Amino acid sequence: MKKVLTNIIGIILLMTLLFIKTPKLDAASASVTVRTNKSTVVVGGTFDVTVTISSSSNLGAWEFSILYDSNKVKLMSGDTHVVGSVQATNVKTQSYTYRFKTISSGTSTISIGALRILDYSENVLNANPGSVKVKAITQAELEASYSKNNNLSSLSVKDYALTPEFNRDTLEYSVKVPSNVEKITIEGAVEDKKASVSGFGEFDVSEGENKFDVVVTAENGSQKTYVVKINVEDENPIETIIDGITYTVVKRGSTLTAPSTFEPTTQMINGIEVPAFKSNITNFVLVGLKTKEGTPNLYIYNENDNSYTLYRELKTEGTLIFPTKAKVVPDNYKKVNITINGEEVEAYEYTAKSNKGFIKKLNAEVKNNGFYLIYGINIETGEEDFYQYDAKLNTLSRYNKNLIDTLTVENKNYLLIIIVLSVETVVMLLILLIAFVRRGKKKRRNKKKDFANFDDFPEKTKVIKIEQKKEETKENKKEDTPDTKKEDKKKSS
Repeated sequence: MKKVLTNIIGIILLMTLLFIKTPKLDAASASVTVRTNKSTVVVGGTFDVTVTISSSSNLGAWEFSILYDSNKVKLMSGDTHVVGSVQATNVKTQSYTYRFKTISSGTSTISIGALRILDYSENVLNANPGSVKVKAITQAELEASYSKNNNLSSLSVKDYALTPEFNRDTLEYSVKVPSNVEKITIEGAVEDKKASVSGFGEFDVSEGENKFDVVVTAENGSQKTYVVKINVEDENPIETIIDGITYTVVKRGSTLTAPSTFEPTTQMINGIEVPAFKSNITNFVLVGLKTKEGTPNLYIYNENDNSYTLYRELKTEGTLIFPTKAKVVPDNYKKVNITINGEEVEAYEYTAKSNKGFIKKLNAEVKNNGFYLIYGINIETGEEDFYQYDAKLNTLSRYNKNLIDTLTVENKNYLLIIIVLSVETVVMLLILLIAFVRRGKKKRRNKKKDFANFDDFPEKTKVIKIEQKKEETKENKKEDTPDTKKEDKKKSS
C-alpha cells in the first residue's frame, strides 16, 4: 500500500512539474547507468541488472521503462515500468535491481526507455539512457571456452638445483641432497592463473630416492604431472631382495606412520638401529622398506631369519585383521584371489558338492554370492582365525566353523533318518501290495476249486432232480398197468 501511495505521489509530482511548471531547459544533467553482474551466462542461468540514476543536483522525480528481448531472456523480478520520487532533499542517486533468466543462446541487450528525470527544484535533467549486453551460451560452448593451459612457468627445490634445468615441457627432474637432509621444499608457479596446482610445499625425505608429483589442473580439467625425485645420499644402505625386487630399509621415522595399536620403537638390523613400530597384541615389529622409486611401505620384520613380510590391514566395519595364509583349508572350499580396499588378498570360496538339505541352502547363500573365507590375525585382539568376508557390504565377521560343522553333521543325521524312514515306508508298501496280491489270488483259486466239477454246478443239480422225478413217475405208472395188476393177483392167490 505504501509503495502504491508513493508511486501515486510521484506521478502527481511528475505531472505537476512537467505540465504546470514551465521547465528550465538549462538545468544540470543526470546519468543513468545499467550494469550486470555477469557478462556471459549459460542458457537457463540467471543474472542481475542494476539501473542507477544519479545527478550532481538533488533528485526530485523520475520515470523509465526496462527494455529487453523476451525471446532470449525472461524477467524474474522487478517492475518493467518505474515511476519514482523523493520526499526529502539531498538525494542524488537511486538504484533498482532486476533479475533475468536466459532462455535461449545469443546476445541480449537490456536498455532504458521512456526516460524522464527532474531535480528537486523541478528542473528537467538531461540524461542519456544506458544499456548493457549479456551473452547466453550453451554448456558445451562454455566448456569449450575454458583454458587448456596446464603448464608450470617455474619449478624448483629450495636451495638445490634441478637436473635438467626447468622447461615447461620437461616432466621429470632429479635433485641430489646430502645424507643429513630431512626436509625439502618444492616451489613453483603456473602459467595460467585459472589453473590449479598440487604438490608444492615442505616434505619429509629419507635416505635413497624420494618421489614427489606436482600436478597442474587446467581450467578445462586437463592435467599435467611433473615428477621431482629427491635422492638423499645413504652412506651405509640396508638392502634386501623380495620377489626379485631390491628394497632399502627406511632410516627416517618421520616418513613412516604407525598403524593403530602400534607404538614407536627401534630395531637393530645389520648392526644399525632403525625406526620401527611394535604391537604388544600381535608382537609384530614393523619397519619401513622402499623401492628404488622411493615408495615406502611397512613390513613385518622377523629377526630370527632376517626376513620381511608386507604388512597389510583389512579394515571393515568393526573388524581389523592382518591377512595371512591358512594352515588348513576348510572342507568344500577352494583358494581364490580377491581385491579388498584395493589390495589383492588370498581367500577361500565355497564349492558346491551337494544339493540336499542344509548344504543346498548353504550353497545358495555362499557360492557366487560375494561370501569368502579369509584367514588372518585380529590386530586388536591378537586372535588368529578364519573370517567370513561379505564383498557386497565390505564387512568381516568371525567364521564359526564348529557351528557349520555341527549343522552339517546334524543335517547328515537328519538326512540318514529320512532315508531310513523312506526305505521302511517303501518296504511296508511292498509288503502290503504283496499281501493284497496274494489274497486276490487265493480267492480266485478257491472259487475255481469250488466250481471245478461240472456236476457240482447248481444247474446240473436241478437237471438231476428233474430226471429223478421223471423216473419215479414212470415207475408209478408202470405199477398201474393191467399186466401188473394180473401178476399181482397171481402172486396173492
